[in-house]
Amino acid sequence: MKNKKLIMGIGVMAIMMAVSTGCSNTNTKASTEETTTVPESTMSEEEKRLSDYKTYGMQKDAIPGIIELVKAYQYAKVNADARRMYNVFGRSDEDGLADLQTKLNDEAKVYESFDDVVTYVTKGYEDNSYVVFISSNVKFYDIDTKAPMLTWAYVKEQPKDAFYMVENEEMTADERKFVEEVSKSEDIIALDAQMRKELATAVTSDIQLGTLYSIWVQNAATNESSAAEETTVEETVEAITEDSTVESITESSKEEADVSISETKSGN
Repeated sequence: MKNKKLIMGIGVMAIMMAVSTGCSNTNTKASTEETTTVPESTMSEEEKRLSDYKTYGMQKDAIPGIIELVKAYQYAKVNADARRMYNVFGRSDEDGLADLQTKLNDEAKVYESFDDVVTYVTKGYEDNSYVVFISSNVKFYDIDTKAPMLTWAYVKEQPKDAFYMVENEEMTADERKFVEEVSKSEDIIALDAQMRKELATAVTSDIQLGTLYSIWVQNAATNESSAAEETTVEETVEAITEDSTVESITESSKEEADVSISETKSGN
């Protein structure tokens, strides 16, 4: 059976343009073209804000259903609940469920909780879809200092008030491009920069957290270059401050399944 890779991935945005509905004979063609979109007068203030992130910015905790969806994802990750994770992605099949359960069992040994969670939302590429960025402080087992983390997900609503995250492989090229555009918005750039700064401070203040992130950075470098060189905390901080920390939501967004917290205690 084909295993589907899930994303923690989040959101879509559909920009609704306000138009004039003037109907003079001299502007018949222009009026016809302009009124192909939803008139501004039919949109609530909330809808306008969600539809135009460039003007209004990303909307903080704007949709209760998406907040609950994010909570369900984080619960499934912390409690190794594969079935609930599938529900988060709108799946009811069994394909790949056992493999996901194995991964979540390993991750649950690392992740203790997600705290101070905030969602930033805008409408997505098409109707009934959203781009969601999630900021949180992650508590790892046996590590006192929490780590700031910024992730995104592409969310759809179908039927009304029923939200699910879209799997990475199911996203279209247009949806991916739209998420990339949103990630370059002033709000997200500023948020990412602030969280990178806070994460760099955290990994230098807590040797166990610094070691854990060093292992992750080393694993990422090994996967890209097949090199197996040890990564120092200083190099980890440099990687954090130079590279965006924004990640898509996945069932295994880091190589945490290969990392034991006991390794961070000894510094190995």
